[in-house]
Amino acid sequence: MKKFLSLVLALVMTMSLVTVSAGAKDFTDSSKIQYAEAVDVMSAAKVIDGYTDGTFNPTATLTRGAAAKIICNLILGPTTASALVADAAPYKDVPTNHTFAGYIAYCQKEGIISGYADGTFRPANSLTGYAFMKMLLGALGYDSAKEGYTGPNWSIQVAKRALNIGLDDDLVGDFNGVKAVNREEACLYSLNTLTATMVEYEKNSTVTVGNITIKDQSSAKDMVNTGKTDGKIFKADGKMQFAEKYFDNLSVTKGSDDFARPANVWKLKAEKIGTYADTADLTYTKSVDVCDIYKDLGLGSKIEKKDVSVYVDGVVDPENKIVPIAITKDNDDDSYGANGVLTEVFYDDDADTVTITEVNTYVGEISKTVKATSKKDAYVVVIPEGVKPTSMKNSEEFETTASFDDDAYVLYTYSEDAKEIKSVEVAKSVSGEATRIENKAKVWDANKAIYIENTAYKFSNKADGVKLDDASVGNEYDVYLDAYGYAIYVEEVEEIGNYALLVDYQNKTNFNSNKAMLVFADGTEKVVETAKDYKGNSNKLELGTIVTYKEDNGVYTLKPVDKTIATGTFNTAISGLYEGTSEPKNLGVDGDFNLTSDKAGVQMTKTKFYTIDKTGSKSVAASDTTGTKNVQTNSKTIFVVYNIDDDDYTVYTGIKNAPKIASTATKNVSAYAYVKGGMTKVMFIYADDSSIISDSNKKMVFLANESVSNLIHTKNSDYYTFNAVINGEIKEVMVDWNVEVNGKTLASADVKSLNGLFESYSVDKYGVITRLTSYSTDAYNNTDAKQVFNNTPKIEGVDSSNNTVTAVDAKSTIGIDKKSADYTVLVRYDGTKNFDYTITVDDNAKIYAVDEDGNITESSYKAITKDTNDKVYAVIEDYLVKALVIEDVDDGKAPEVTEGNGTFDVTVSKNQAGELEVNYVANSFDVTDHDNFDLSWEGTKGKVTVTLVVDGETFTQTTSYKGTQTVQYMLDNAKVPSITLDLASGGVKVKATVTVTFDGMNNDTYKLVGTSGLSILG
Repeated sequence: MKKFLSLVLALVMTMSLVTVSAGAKDFTDSSKIQYAEAVDVMSAAKVIDGYTDGTFNPTATLTRGAAAKIICNLILGPTTASALVADAAPYKDVPTNHTFAGYIAYCQKEGIISGYADGTFRPANSLTGYAFMKMLLGALGYDSAKEGYTGPNWSIQVAKRALNIGLDDDLVGDFNGVKAVNREEACLYSLNTLTATMVEYEKNSTVTVGNITIKDQSSAKDMVNTGKTDGKIFKADGKMQFAEKYFDNLSVTKGSDDFARPANVWKLKAEKIGTYADTADLTYTKSVDVCDIYKDLGLGSKIEKKDVSVYVDGVVDPENKIVPIAITKDNDDDSYGANGVLTEVFYDDDADTVTITEVNTYVGEISKTVKATSKKDAYVVVIPEGVKPTSMKNSEEFETTASFDDDAYVLYTYSEDAKEIKSVEVAKSVSGEATRIENKAKVWDANKAIYIENTAYKFSNKADGVKLDDASVGNEYDVYLDAYGYAIYVEEVEEIGNYALLVDYQNKTNFNSNKAMLVFADGTEKVVETAKDYKGNSNKLELGTIVTYKEDNGVYTLKPVDKTIATGTFNTAISGLYEGTSEPKNLGVDGDFNLTSDKAGVQMTKTKFYTIDKTGSKSVAASDTTGTKNVQTNSKTIFVVYNIDDDDYTVYTGIKNAPKIASTATKNVSAYAYVKGGMTKVMFIYADDSSIISDSNKKMVFLANESVSNLIHTKNSDYYTFNAVINGEIKEVMVDWNVEVNGKTLASADVKSLNGLFESYSVDKYGVITRLTSYSTDAYNNTDAKQVFNNTPKIEGVDSSNNTVTAVDAKSTIGIDKKSADYTVLVRYDGTKNFDYTITVDDNAKIYAVDEDGNITESSYKAITKDTNDKVYAVIEDYLVKALVIEDVDDGKAPEVTEGNGTFDVTVSKNQAGELEVNYVANSFDVTDHDNFDLSWEGTKGKVTVTLVVDGETFTQTTSYKGTQTVQYMLDNAKVPSITLDLASGGVKVKATVTVTFDGMNNDTYKLVGTSGLSILG
């Protein structure tokens, strides 16, 4: 198959770049590409590439030299074209060694290109539209001399022919042959060349008789195609299209896209490149009468009803309201489209048929944005706001690399045929005071309008939000607009985050003013004076209503949100439908409340709930609804959580920062949520036992078991202390002597065995940890983004029925190594002998060292040395080590030194690999009272510790020996901390200490200490 030359050669840039193939939708600047079909097809056919930075750069210009290479690749294919050489310089500014010399020489020889009158070609100059069209016409077979493409008026003839055969089809705006061609325009013109018919000349001879020359020439005629490729470009017509001659694996047929618009369907071999809608003959974004369609199409006769097809969002209107009608010149009673509806009309003049498609724009909210992973492309989740497509679910995913804020209002289109969202973009808005409202009818219609600061905004066909019946002049509104300038969503301006929960009130019968107790979204609780009596019937608000408020000189005006979802009650309800208690204490209904920070959905209950609806200025609680109630949350949701032990509120913004709260059979949760457009804006949560609140912000708790204290008794608590890493801080913590771990209560003796990492914890008001939760993903798996390595003994506790059950499973990660060049660590998991798992360490990872006594210090990646029996603890997120704890395990109990102390000299050097080497000086040993000492002495329980101080940082490695060994053997086989010096910034200061201990003659213990001077290695 012949292939086009890539149009994204580095020569269109000022520097050389490697390029990669992609479709328009894959480029990071895809939103800037106008001609997606052209770019996709050219890319798939390896005609065009994008840059390694992911961009396409559609507006970069094409040079004359690059264009010559394109033409050669068109005609010869890139493999043959790349072998072209110039035997002689084709132009005086194109030497034989020029990058494009071979291509330029070939095009010159074939008469496709010509230079300037001064004998130059100017290969680095930009290429005009006329010049590129001339080259493409040459590729199609047109002879420049015969067609008049030379001489003073050549551009006129080129433009006439190129535009006549459609090389500029689908160009936005008029063709400007003087303007330089950019990359995506070159794609478009090349795509049209693929589908254009080639030409040839039957006669082309010259006969000279005496002084008379006779030329026998014919005009260009369509090239015939009688081969198998006929029909690969649209349909068989017996003519040779360019792609049928040079791209035998490329094909295009007529079809329709997901909105039923007539479209080109491109394939490369059997693989589909894409489906691309035709350019409509007519486009409207408001209602259009049938007679106007007739006139705008320039019809001369009626189009029968049977020849008209109509589709709404890709399907025949299921309600049978928008149906085919004959297109006649006098019908002004029937119409298609509406405000904000993209209505496109496609006329097939060969078949005399009309296709009309309507694409609605809907408004929704972004509930969350998800980054790309190795398994799935990036996407957003859209929740419909108000009017939604028939087939759409309550939330749908849309793949995109575009950036959206959570809670952002967006415009989206939806195909009922494909049953998926087809486009998403942020809705623009205007805000201000409503100065005028036009609302004669009681339904949405084309004449409705809201004036913001005296500017009118008519309503879209799918508009929602505040109904104009409820809107008031003088109030502030946000008006969200569709792509055509119509209002698609209206909401009254509220102070952002200005929410509160009404928990109690009194009126003037009890006080000299109206009062209300509010819990605000910032976690404060306050009794305020109110402008109205919200306990009385005329403005009554049910307790538990979520309100917005305005404050004026300390007096609050409350306004209920449209609907509060409640799984609990305050006080006694008059109606009896909304059950309550006799005191202003919250009481939850029996049911399972489940909030976890790794799930956007929150289960409020599985049994029953109430809805408190806004009715005018009042709120009224409906009778309870039986069943499960789930709500969606995102990064903007505000959670206000009451802790009964602290008698205080904590505020969390975003589901990922929220605590884990799960009710039990005996520990209830009450919650009050305001859900707008399918997304929870604020939720107030009350638990009648704080032990079920596990704050996910309190992450990565590490307890060092070797540091555990004796049981401590105080007036308020009984607890043990541990050295710990908690919230990234090294500190001593108190752990209750009957702490609950993973929902199981431990006996005091078992609490003393606690060790390792825990995901979260809860404390009582005295700061004692009363609850610990283990990581749920505590086994390493290469395919999971979040994992944990741990070292925990098996610990048993009792459940709520006092049954003995496992509270903590036994886990083991022993041994660590590293690869400094890759900034990775290697670990052994659950008894494996080899370092089977390699994990990259995050640049900002927290690393801690724990000694044999449970003392914790901050460490660094540089300080990690290979050790086969140290305990390793690691928290891995997004495939990166975020926290690493290394606990030193003694290789054998060092003997107590009683006598025989001695010294010796040590030298430090670096080898060719940049690694440190430590050597002892054999004749330097001086052992007190043992002048006869030499290295052949033997000892048992031998141990050699090598300590290096490198630029002030200490590294230690200990080697222990079994049986009887000579001192020389111990020293020769001692391990040295594995350190590769970074000498990029200059010299490194190093000092070494080597300590040898062993039991020798007369059962005495000997300790020999060798030291080096300070060495500066560079």
